[in-house]
Amino acid sequence: MSAVAFYTGHVSHRRLTKPGHKLRYKLAYVLLDLDQLDQADQLSSYLGVGRSGLMSVQSKDHGNGGSDLAGFVRNLLRQHGVKHSAFQIKLLTLPRMFGFVFNPISVYFIHDAAGDLHHVIYEVNNTFGERQFYVCPTVEDNKGHRHSSDKAMYVSPFMDETGRYDFYLQPPDKKTALTIHYKDLDNKEMLRAHLALERAPVCNRSALGILVNFPLMTLGVVAGIYWHAMKMLIKGARYRFHKPRSPMASSMGYLPTAPVLNNLEKAA
Repeated sequence: MSAVAFYTGHVSHRRLTKPGHKLRYKLAYVLLDLDQLDQADQLSSYLGVGRSGLMSVQSKDHGNGGSDLAGFVRNLLRQHGVKHSAFQIKLLTLPRMFGFVFNPISVYFIHDAAGDLHHVIYEVNNTFGERQFYVCPTVEDNKGHRHSSDKAMYVSPFMDETGRYDFYLQPPDKKTALTIHYKDLDNKEMLRAHLALERAPVCNRSALGILVNFPLMTLGVVAGIYWHAMKMLIKGARYRFHKPRSPMASSMGYLPTAPVLNNLEKAA
């Protein structure tokens, strides 16, 4: 794998309880090898890695906000008792666009020296400045990997803070996909989110194309959150008030006892 790649596609959400609601947006992500940030920064003058730029990915937007993001991830894995080596760490994330970014979810892929994916970390942010890391062991199943984690942070004001996430993941290659099923404490599926992306190389032409086609992407993520929240209020959805907590926390996920899905296509 090269030090950096673009992934473009769409994200969709579907609320499965009353009142129902759906959304779908086009997005452009960046996949980085966290141990090759200097090399990644050299591939396009329009993409800054570890520095500001028209489009950029910066360590301060992730982890604990420090400069050594790879070191933070390896330390987080040790804190949760992970014995496998973190030989390679890839980060899939939304970039800053014209200096602005908000990442609802970023994904870290943890590989051993043989190239096997053994853990995935989901870095989830809410609009209250809080961040939760879900450290999940993963197992390959049919066309992807699956794992689960108990919900540990307030995200949507129209969903409970408790419950469970079931993840079904197709790791990055020519394509990547992620399906998240949110279930309540009674195991009832409340929400399904699906991300589907295709790879593109990083060069000046591709970076300029993303700047032209997605200029307000990250600002639009925040605007979309509030726009759809207003729609949910109009529909009569029950509002759950936020209870402040520690700005940053982490929890350990687990392997599910039964398949989440037969394949990713059923979640689209």
